Amino acid sequence: DAYYCYVRWGALAKVYDLQKRYPQLFVPTIQQEELSYSYNDKNLPELGLHLSTLSNKSTLVTNETVIGSNTSISDMLDLGTVIKASQAVSGEIELEALLSTLMEVVMENAGASKCVLILSEANNLDLTIAAISSASTFRDTNTEFLSIPFESSDIVPISLINYVKRTQEILVIDDIKDKAYFAVDNYINREEPKSILCIPMLNQGKLLGLIYLENNLTTGAFTRDRLEVLKLLTIQAAISLENAILYNNLAKANEQLEEYSHILEEKVVVRTAELNEKNQHLQEALEELQSTQSKLIQSEKMSSLGQMVAGIAHEINNPINFIHGNITHASDYVQQLLDLINIYQQQYPHPSTIVEQKIEEMDIEFLRKDLPRVLDSMKVGSSRIRTIILSLRNFSRLDESEMKPVNIHEGIDSTLMILQHRLKENNNRAEIEVFKEYAQLPDIICYAGQLNQVFMNILSNAIDALEEYNNGEDSPRKNPQIRIRTELGEVNTLKIRIADNGYGMTAQVQQKIFDPFFTTKAVGSGTGLGLSISYQVVVDKHKGQLSCESTPGKGTEFVIEIPMQQ
Repeated sequence: DAYYCYVRWGALAKVYDLQKRYPQLFVPTIQQEELSYSYNDKNLPELGLHLSTLSNKSTLVTNETVIGSNTSISDMLDLGTVIKASQAVSGEIELEALLSTLMEVVMENAGASKCVLILSEANNLDLTIAAISSASTFRDTNTEFLSIPFESSDIVPISLINYVKRTQEILVIDDIKDKAYFAVDNYINREEPKSILCIPMLNQGKLLGLIYLENNLTTGAFTRDRLEVLKLLTIQAAISLENAILYNNLAKANEQLEEYSHILEEKVVVRTAELNEKNQHLQEALEELQSTQSKLIQSEKMSSLGQMVAGIAHEINNPINFIHGNITHASDYVQQLLDLINIYQQQYPHPSTIVEQKIEEMDIEFLRKDLPRVLDSMKVGSSRIRTIILSLRNFSRLDESEMKPVNIHEGIDSTLMILQHRLKENNNRAEIEVFKEYAQLPDIICYAGQLNQVFMNILSNAIDALEEYNNGEDSPRKNPQIRIRTELGEVNTLKIRIADNGYGMTAQVQQKIFDPFFTTKAVGSGTGLGLSISYQVVVDKHKGQLSCESTPGKGTEFVIEIPMQQ
């Protein structure tokens, strides 16, 4: 193993010393081929002359070492080479420095006489030759940075590169003469390389580029062991290359980042920056997803409400109008019948026994008093149903998708009508009193249905706050209240204030109440979308402002401010 390493390093004096001191160990390895070179001035030309010969012998030594021992030191040296090379590649962040290191590492570990780096453009279709390296001796490597379109270049075989780009698989050619379909390439005919290796650089299924290697001195230059090493290096190089390209683009966009480049070259800072950037992308994607979901939910809610109103209007409105209209006639008919009974009683004061029994069973006097009251209560009930239906239609206003002048107070009253059952007294609290302080307002140009949805969300939250406050361990309020006030603001704007005397909110909660999916309610009690949707309706749709002022223990007030005209 030492012999193999010293040969690769070109330390021929050490090679000669090892062979002289341990001849018995080298008999089966060298196979009667001994070195007889003196390390002096006269034999210096021979050193360069026989360097390629010794390099070829090192391959033989490597193969025999791997086969002869399962725990060979050469395996450990290959692993150490990979780790050292990976550290060298991953430690670079500037594009040119990375390319230079990458070309040097690949040339050193592949034993190639020429290496060309071809990068893929952003659309993953066009290729550009970025760098080329050639080696006149084992240690002398020159790297030249280029920017040449791949299709118009003459320094690589076009057909072979296109094949690897299309298949995205490693291509190894031990002898180009055996591959007739590539031998017709103009470059191969002109340069006549012996061995060829082309490796695609992939990261998460994305083609970043290709590495083209050739050896113009010998066939079979790229062995399986070298190929495994290059695979590992290529994986690390692909990751580092993508990071370096991103860093280079950012540096071009903002020259001020140049003063921080030395910080970004450190591994920890680079990885931290990558993590922060990915987190930022994930956060933006999450916010976009949440916004889209809230809009879809709002659309679905309004669509469901429209279907409900349409069903009520079709299934209930017509029958209830029929009932309500006929109750008046029924009252008149019943009154006429009662009058007729009175006349009969006056004309026939002494009815028959059968009639007297029936009168006693029916309790005619009670029926005469109660029947008109029953008809009146039916009339009141049908009127109530008609009012509720009208409130639902005013609340949704789904047939009014465009902006139009509306009475904003009608929308608030319709919302309160729908929530009337929640305002009534229950086992946990007294009845919620609603105080209205309406100013004299003209009609407001707005999306009435969407603005009514805002009223519904805020008033529902106020009722929930009063319910939670009275259910808690704090002293229950004997007079839960909701106060609604409208007023004209500055610069031709309308202000609507909706306040409750519940527990209120902390400053931390106030900062998050308009965030999608944020809720302080128990699991299953709320989606956390009501105030987020309300904020979108007021701010985005009506170009207004929605704010909240709350003090723990003193209640909460929401202020809606929208222009009188859009």
